[in-house]
Amino acid sequence: MTDFLLFAQNDDPELLEWLAKASQDGGGFVGGVARAGLVADAENYSLIRPLLMQLRRKYPKYEPSDEVKQEIRERNA
Repeated sequence: MTDFLLFAQNDDPELLEWLAKASQDGGGFVGGVARAGLVADAENYSLIRPLLMQLRRKYPKYEPSDEVKQEIRERNA
């Protein structure tokens, strides 16, 4: 299963943080879609990414903290 997680980690590091928190703390639908995003392969991830981005805007409570966002930016610099 680790191979599937690498896709989101490599391409969407900030979204990965949202996915992790939403999958753990989100309700039935949000949590389920977030879990699907975490385990999706590259082909299927690209299909659900637009939905994930809409859910991220709708549910900002699962956003990573500013400190986490800064750490992600520094890692990717």
